[in-house]
Amino acid sequence: MATEQSKIPPAKSLIQGLRCIGYNFSTALADIIDNSISADAKHIQVLSNPDDVEPYVVIFDDGHGMGFKELDNAMTLGSDRDEKDDSEYELGRFGLGLKSASFSQCLRLTVASKNCNRINAMRYDLKKIQEKNEWLLDILDSNEIDSLPEIDSLKNANTGTLVIWQCFDKIMEESDSFKNSFINTIGAAKSHIELVFHRFWDDIEISFNGHRIEKRDPFLTNAPNHQEGRTMTINVDGQDIFVTPFVLPYANSLTEDNKRMLGNPKSIYDDQGFYIYRNKRLIIWGSWLRMKIRSEFNKLARVRVDIPSSLDSLWMLDVKKSSAKIPDKIKDQLQISIKDSIVRSKREVKYPGKKEAEAEHPLWQRIDLHGGKVKYEINREDNPLYSALADMLDDKQLVALNTYLDKIEEFIPKGLIVSDNADSLNIVNSDADSDEEDLIQKVLLISSYSNDQEIAVCHLLEGQAFEKIAYRKKEILGRLKSHE
Repeated sequence: MATEQSKIPPAKSLIQGLRCIGYNFSTALADIIDNSISADAKHIQVLSNPDDVEPYVVIFDDGHGMGFKELDNAMTLGSDRDEKDDSEYELGRFGLGLKSASFSQCLRLTVASKNCNRINAMRYDLKKIQEKNEWLLDILDSNEIDSLPEIDSLKNANTGTLVIWQCFDKIMEESDSFKNSFINTIGAAKSHIELVFHRFWDDIEISFNGHRIEKRDPFLTNAPNHQEGRTMTINVDGQDIFVTPFVLPYANSLTEDNKRMLGNPKSIYDDQGFYIYRNKRLIIWGSWLRMKIRSEFNKLARVRVDIPSSLDSLWMLDVKKSSAKIPDKIKDQLQISIKDSIVRSKREVKYPGKKEAEAEHPLWQRIDLHGGKVKYEINREDNPLYSALADMLDDKQLVALNTYLDKIEEFIPKGLIVSDNADSLNIVNSDADSDEEDLIQKVLLISSYSNDQEIAVCHLLEGQAFEKIAYRKKEILGRLKSHE
């Protein structure tokens, strides 16, 4: 019979792993604020000082605070989660966020908490832990507590918690000027927090060094020209997901207040797509998650998705709460909202693209912009060839493909084309004279990577690239089956 033994992982190696989960400063800070909101805080302050003898970042909240046992549990890796953890107000997930987020940014984590008129404080010093290769948690005495930065904020509160970061080795390593890098890092984090927690603005006051964060609204819901579609409710395993499509006003019509609410109006194109919220907290934004392609036509489209924490596993939400995967079982229903938003976006763009060719699925689209400007885009929206290629690739490969196509669009040799046309030269960049057999082999090769090869062949033959051999569709399908 097998025997069992307890195995405690070596502290030194585990710490290195926890520090490399993938947080940046902004996402790590958001994780700490999650805990403050879960503690029913109404005021959350981010206090920082790069000029202190030991520069620090302090997150102070007036939440319910913790007694000694609760604090000890909170400082334990993979801490026990109580019954409130699955409520609609809970933003934590694995019992790792406080430690992993903090360790990713600093070498010293101190947490002081006040409950029942008593302050308890504990500290992890990663330098000491690594030297001794032991999980050593320091319990601070009253003198040590009194010397903590911003401790008066906690002393003057009825209840609350201080999370203190010190010894910022990563900021030190990444810049020649610690102070400048520190200040820039805090500024970027502030912008991130404004967006991630924008739906809490009316209920919770979050401030940075005494200044309340700006109110943000990525959907411009109060703008007179915004469009909001019908909210769809999707029930999954007895839990409701709410999906609402939006369309922003056209960029040239944005007021200064609109721009302030967006935060960065220059990123309208990049920020199109899904905005996924977990318990009102924004976790993913500015991506179509492979369900659509970014384009000039779609740039005003936004789709808000509200998911409950009870469906975390379905969405494959990671420990950082910064990535997720759309469940297959709701993709068809999501497509309805996507279509609604995109159709409205196209209407809002005053000068929709004009196709240069009569082909049903052109490879290029011509888009008239404001001010007499014209833009040419590779058609990644409804072109069968692109769709077939995209289906073959994983996420990283698809990013690489789109980056390459972006560069092609960016560096169209406009001058040479104009010059060649002026000289009455016949520009030939097509497969018009290509051997039909070569084209057939390309179709067979591309479709061989598809889950449904027959459908892939049919779609490819509908496209401009292979229209020359469309009449041989029956023959190609026969050859496809013979190779199975």
